[in-house]
Amino acid sequence: MKRIFKAYQDLIGIIFRESPGIVFITFACTVLCGVLTPIQIYVNQNVFDGGLAVARGQMAFSDYVLFLVLFVVTALLPEIIDGVVYNFVEPRSLLILRTAYRARMLRKLKTMKYEHYENEDSVKIINRAYYNAENSARHLWPMYFYFRFAALIASMGTLAYIASIRWWLLLTVLLPFLAETYVSTKNNFDIYNELETFWKKERKYSILGASLKSRDYIKELKAYENSDYLIRNYREQLNRRNRDYERYYFRNLRKILMGSNITKLSSIVNVIILLLLFGNGHLSIGLFMAVTNVMFGSVYDDLDSFAGFFKWSGMHINNFKNYDRFFALSDEPEGACTVPPEVFDIEFRDVWFRYPGTDKDILKGLTFRVAEGEKASVVGENGEGKSTMIKLLLGLFTPDKGEILVGGRNLADYPLSLRTRMFAPVFQDFSRYSITIRENIGIGDIDRLDQEDKIRAAARMGKADLFTEKLEKGYDTLLGRDFKDGVDLSGGQWQRIAISRAFMGDRPVLLLDEPTSQLDPMAEAQLYQEFAHMAEHRTALFITHRLGATMITDKILVIKDGKIAESGTHQELMAAEGIYARMFQAQKQWYQHDEKAAAQI
Repeated sequence: MKRIFKAYQDLIGIIFRESPGIVFITFACTVLCGVLTPIQIYVNQNVFDGGLAVARGQMAFSDYVLFLVLFVVTALLPEIIDGVVYNFVEPRSLLILRTAYRARMLRKLKTMKYEHYENEDSVKIINRAYYNAENSARHLWPMYFYFRFAALIASMGTLAYIASIRWWLLLTVLLPFLAETYVSTKNNFDIYNELETFWKKERKYSILGASLKSRDYIKELKAYENSDYLIRNYREQLNRRNRDYERYYFRNLRKILMGSNITKLSSIVNVIILLLLFGNGHLSIGLFMAVTNVMFGSVYDDLDSFAGFFKWSGMHINNFKNYDRFFALSDEPEGACTVPPEVFDIEFRDVWFRYPGTDKDILKGLTFRVAEGEKASVVGENGEGKSTMIKLLLGLFTPDKGEILVGGRNLADYPLSLRTRMFAPVFQDFSRYSITIRENIGIGDIDRLDQEDKIRAAARMGKADLFTEKLEKGYDTLLGRDFKDGVDLSGGQWQRIAISRAFMGDRPVLLLDEPTSQLDPMAEAQLYQEFAHMAEHRTALFITHRLGATMITDKILVIKDGKIAESGTHQELMAAEGIYARMFQAQKQWYQHDEKAAAQI
């Protein structure tokens, strides 16, 4: 419960800082709604008894009118109060809490280590924290607070009335309630823990369901006519999930029924006791009717509503624990350096690495050096660790052993703010944002997003200007088909946008991680030649498993089995007749023209 109260302290603080009036209104509505219940018992008692007194001539009708007015007012007020909470307090609070919680989480996602995105346990924490913590906050404020604590005030007033009749009636009301609460609370925790085991199944079917409705998948679904099979697969997964839920539900049905019927039996017993007291003249007809009404209705509803704060707290405790775990995930290292290095050479020293949660080393003592201003091609078969090397260089992962140096200092010494100004990466699966061309390029250096000359210069370097300036709206063209006026570019044009993005900010190290893998080999070779000219005076790493770029770089590094197997120029490696030579011979027909061109340079 300590975590729940800490959550309340946090979220009420958020609401109060943004809109203190919301907090005061909620407290006022809670108290007023709570005290209405004992007031209604008093009013109902006097409506019955007063009506009889008026009929007997024992009370003036003018005195009785007051109770009729109070009866109408107390009947209408709960609806008015609920309307204020539902229609004003809740939506306003939800907007404030959603903005605050998501802003916090997005800031955390910005600083969190990338490796958590590729770890299933971390992904589980991220997903649950991002959605469930916000949902728990929405329940706790204002709804839990309003309903649960109004119910507490109402229960205390009702129990005071019942105790005024006979003190021992408190036992006949409270003991059955405590027994039912214990049973249902125990089962609620069991159900929550059981649902925990279904997370992987939920994730599996939800991912497939998202694919079936995604535009990126529809083309292939139609082309291969495989949608029926995948839909059937999706339906079978859902059915298996539902059967699991049903089995668990029916297995616990007896406990659930037992936990929800104890107080119903108790209500009947207590009304019989009240009837006996009334028959013996210990209760007026008004008090009998008023208290009987709450026995069959509000007393157990109010007690159960307040107990729900504790009964259902297990779910919210777990949600906020995930929220805490989310913020406990490790961040990028702060780094001791405050200025970038004077030179931008890159060195890997005996670097070993395996992905979290796996038992296979991807890099096994990777060692090489690329001097400042040098352009190196890194080649090898798929799965040899080329892209992993780039992820380590960008600081997305940390080596298990060994070290990575930039400018003679360990990469970990540079904070994220410096690393983002050092490296200009272009990835194979580059991002395609549904925003304007200007923004798609400008976000490569967010600090210069409003500098038109910088954006146009980057577009020229990446040759995105060749097609952008032919579009009707030029750099203001909205990209993607997510919006009505969006324009979808070809794959090659999107690549030019991604390359231009990398040239924003004039970063000294260019990293190309197979960004041209979707092109044919000749087009890829041509584009890499353009890269070589664009990367003049920069340190550059060209990652590829095709060899069209290698002839125009200063050095070629061949990765095999997680380490450098060969290094040298194209001519040196061809003369060595090793791995590179065999790879090149296998691809030779693709590059005949380029090899002759390179020989003439």
